[in-house]
Amino acid sequence: MCLIQQWLDSPQEYEAGRLLYEQYGLNRTLKRTLSHGPTAYNRSAVREELTKLAGRVHDGGAPYPVGYVGQAFTFTSLNQPGCAPAPAAQPAPANPQLLLDLDKQWKPLYKQASHLQTQLKHAKDVQQRGTWSHQILDLMDKVQAIWDTGAYVKEHGQLPPVAEVVPPPVLDLGDQAAVLKRRNNLRAQVSKQKHNKERADEVAAWKIEIEQLDNVLQTF
Repeated sequence: MCLIQQWLDSPQEYEAGRLLYEQYGLNRTLKRTLSHGPTAYNRSAVREELTKLAGRVHDGGAPYPVGYVGQAFTFTSLNQPGCAPAPAAQPAPANPQLLLDLDKQWKPLYKQASHLQTQLKHAKDVQQRGTWSHQILDLMDKVQAIWDTGAYVKEHGQLPPVAEVVPPPVLDLGDQAAVLKRRNNLRAQVSKQKHNKERADEVAAWKIEIEQLDNVLQTF
């Protein structure tokens, strides 16, 4: 228990967390998935699953792999001298309702990403697998953003300040290099997101802008 908590309180080095879940986790499919390396989904999954385990696993002397050194601690054994118990529960945040609201936001996104992850092996072709993979990454980006907000709320008792919206620079239609770069970037985004139903409106807008930029490029 103490090493799991230490990992959660540390910079959360991926391989260290994966080995902890390998030792205590029960989901064999997830263990195989985590063995594929520190993708965005896998990092989030390790963090979420170890957070759950931290509330269930108790000190019982179960050995960890000896000699593996993580960023913040060394794996030895739960029986090692000086293995401190999990820290006492912290006082309730100033506004627990905010944390409850955030939980309601990230949990369905995480559940959807987890479901897609289990379906990757059933994809009918490479294109569908790629589409699902992009959807997983997009979902986990949203989950991570909500987790970051939750961490701020726990520390400050309120939502973080809204960042000032800086308008994007105006594209100089007389600059051929700038127009070409914008057109190519949009093409890449369309290729990446064309099967993502949640971003269908953006893709349609990008296609219109690409056509307009193609017309501009023909004038040079």
